[in-house]
Amino acid sequence: MNTSKFRAAVAAFALSAAVVTGTVAGTGTALAAPVVAPVHAAAPGVGELQSKLQLVLNTGASRSARANELEAGEAGLPLVDQVGTVMAAAPPSFRWEVQGPVAVDGDQLTAGLQTSIDGYEPWHFQLSWKQIDGTWKLTREAECTVAGIAMLPCTV
Repeated sequence: MNTSKFRAAVAAFALSAAVVTGTVAGTGTALAAPVVAPVHAAAPGVGELQSKLQLVLNTGASRSARANELEAGEAGLPLVDQVGTVMAAAPPSFRWEVQGPVAVDGDQLTAGLQTSIDGYEPWHFQLSWKQIDGTWKLTREAECTVAGIAMLPCTV
């Protein structure tokens, strides 16, 4: 085989391979980029939400772990630090618990929060969490609700 025929055969083969694999524009098949589904975590139950809120309010816990539970992240820590300090000074009869039902609407969920002090009727609040990067995080709005319960201004 002479050199020019050999080069033409190699070029034709390379072009055919490129068209088949979709690496050349034109009439060849194009390969689509892989579809990556967003990360979705199953909605947590009341017990898990209670644990998440306990972690957020625990001023002795890891700051990074606490920040990871907040939509506001690190920026939300000063406010929940204040709330945690107020709660630690509350009367021993002060109690709180996350209550159901847990209602999920896309990447948002809501659950109840009941606070009580002996001798008084319980108070009921609505808290919300938002799913961000596969983690359900306490929303800024809920952080403000919790701050209000502690008689603190919202700063997030």
